[in-house]
Amino acid sequence: MRARAAISALLPLLIPIGPAVARAQVLIAPLPPADVGPVDGSEAAAPDADESAAPPGTPAEMQAQINDLRERMLDLEQRLDQTRQIATARRPILSVAGYVDAGFFATQGNGAGIVQDAGPASARAYPGYMQRYAWVFLGDILSTAVNSRGEAADLGDFPGIDRFDSVDSNGAPGFIINEVNLTLNAALSPAALATASVNFIPRSGHDFDIGDFVEVDLAQLEWLPTPSGKTSIFVGKFDSVIGIEYRERKANQRFGITPSLIARYTTGTPIGLKVRSKFLDGDRVVVAAALTNGSSTIEPFHFYDEIDSNAGKTASGRLSVKPLPALDLEIGASGEYGSQDKALDSIGSLWFWGVDVLGHVGPVDVKAQYLRGHGDGESPDRIYDPNHRPYGLDLHNGGYLEVDWMVTPMVGVYGRGDLRDALVWLGNPNSATGTAADRIYVTKSWRATGGVRAVINEHIVLKAEYLHNGEYGRIPQIANDVFTSSLLLLY
Repeated sequence: MRARAAISALLPLLIPIGPAVARAQVLIAPLPPADVGPVDGSEAAAPDADESAAPPGTPAEMQAQINDLRERMLDLEQRLDQTRQIATARRPILSVAGYVDAGFFATQGNGAGIVQDAGPASARAYPGYMQRYAWVFLGDILSTAVNSRGEAADLGDFPGIDRFDSVDSNGAPGFIINEVNLTLNAALSPAALATASVNFIPRSGHDFDIGDFVEVDLAQLEWLPTPSGKTSIFVGKFDSVIGIEYRERKANQRFGITPSLIARYTTGTPIGLKVRSKFLDGDRVVVAAALTNGSSTIEPFHFYDEIDSNAGKTASGRLSVKPLPALDLEIGASGEYGSQDKALDSIGSLWFWGVDVLGHVGPVDVKAQYLRGHGDGESPDRIYDPNHRPYGLDLHNGGYLEVDWMVTPMVGVYGRGDLRDALVWLGNPNSATGTAADRIYVTKSWRATGGVRAVINEHIVLKAEYLHNGEYGRIPQIANDVFTSSLLLLY
């Protein structure tokens, strides 16, 4: 009886967590009752004279039961300790990082990068578009970027469409909090990492509305299925696989401040499935492929569709090679093909292809990328939902060359040259009804960018940059140069 009482007293101490209850019930089975004689108080029968075992209920028998119980308790404690260790190892190891990106900018003119091609035919740069499009715009609507997000200083006050003008400076210089970023990384297991990146963007409100908004630009699970860790499978919202600029799309990753003129096509974060594998010593060959809802364009641009509006998906891929082990040089080729973003059917297509080069020579980085693309736009024989109309695109040529040089460990300088020759339109200019299409944007732009960065310490970086935007061909020169700066606080 005392052994049974000891078990009852110790059980609550031996089972501190729920998963061990079942094990405890198996390990500590009920003990047989001690033989203490008849319950009616009559004298117990005498044992046989030749029986060598101790009578039931004697101190020797109870000590044996207690010893057995002690061994079971020790075994249970070891198992419970193993359970705790496993449970602790499975808890996500969470790291929190991010930054504050603040700045000051000033622009020429009204801060807009486009002008309207209006007036009589003799005064127009492209009179041939008069009968085919209701509105014709010249220049690059995102050329007056003021931060790493690529936000334009102003989108202009032009007819025909409501635009979300997030900065809306009207040409006035001013201070700005570009974004506050919070990035969470959680190790779910030795082979699985979850990442989420959230941007908080404070902006001006209108008519008693708060203008601030929130953007989730990453929400992914990365799984490394092989022991080598050279293959990664991503699920969720992730970086694209087109070109190389996506690697530095964030303010804390970019050497300078503003993105290139073709970053709008390659640095978006689509939703879907991605696989990347590295081969040979030094990862000299890297292959990546993705299947996503839409294209890799950025969300504010015309071609992004985060929640797909059609059944067709977009396939993209990239192959990069480091040809010489002794030379830190990477050469890549990438492409993308899929259904048009914002179309309700999967008939029309949107595609891109390009090549890129990335090299490192001591403190100098050289980056170059070339890109072409096409989107079908609206077809003559199809009717579209007014809220889901695909834009057409002819990206004839686009690219950039950038050189970054850390002159000292604290001071760096950089320069970049950009080119973008493109047509973007909405509507069907060849409609059988003779109705003009909505609009067309005619872009023949080049840009020269120069800047400096100062690394104060590992948590503070200062950057300043000047963008000279130019137009060529028949497009008139637009007053759209930009000076911008950034104070980056890393945490």
